[in-house]
Amino acid sequence: MTDFPKAPPEKDESRYIACQMAVETVLQDLVEDAMRRGWEETEVLCAITEVSDNLMLAAAASRDLDLLLDALRRNMPPPNLAD
Repeated sequence: MTDFPKAPPEKDESRYIACQMAVETVLQDLVEDAMRRGWEETEVLCAITEVSDNLMLAAAASRDLDLLLDALRRNMPPPNLAD
């Protein structure tokens, strides 16, 4: 596992760029390793982009589901499990 640097405080203006820099280092290592194993650079970069998009879509779907479940919980009484 890669040693990822600790994140700056949430209010730190450099937080997003610090995350990008940390991710870039890891991705560069990944691309170089994949190329040493026979993959073309564009294949690896396209795969990373596709996987990243899929992870973002999954995170958004999970967030949306959490919001819907919270709304349902607020509008419905809890089930009576004693019956």
